Amino acid sequence: MKIVNDLLDKQLLDRDKRKAGRVDGLIVELREDEPPRVVAIESGFAVCAARVSERWSRFAIAAGKRLGIRKTPRYQIPWEKVLDVGFDIEVDVDGPESPMMAWETWLRRRVLSKLPGK
Repeated sequence: MKIVNDLLDKQLLDRDKRKAGRVDGLIVELREDEPPRVVAIESGFAVCAARVSERWSRFAIAAGKRLGIRKTPRYQIPWEKVLDVGFDIEVDVDGPESPMMAWETWLRRRVLSKLPGK
């Protein structure tokens, strides 16, 4: 498996096959005399921003705290919760109301619901 190609930026689907964000990062365990092992996948705006720069990551974390959007800027899904890796990645987590979707829920409730025509 080519980890970066097969996992990074793929769509996450919850246990009910609903969209639940994207894979923004990977946590890999380096082991002596053995191949690396994926421990968890990460999702969250701060993780995605860290791929650009550490400054963007700090900004994302500060914005999340200021707006009170989520308790943690990085949502980790243990590898044991990954059900299937294909075109999308199916994981055994709660759906749209999970902490993983806090940014999207906040945006939908505080911004999109106030737009005309909604």
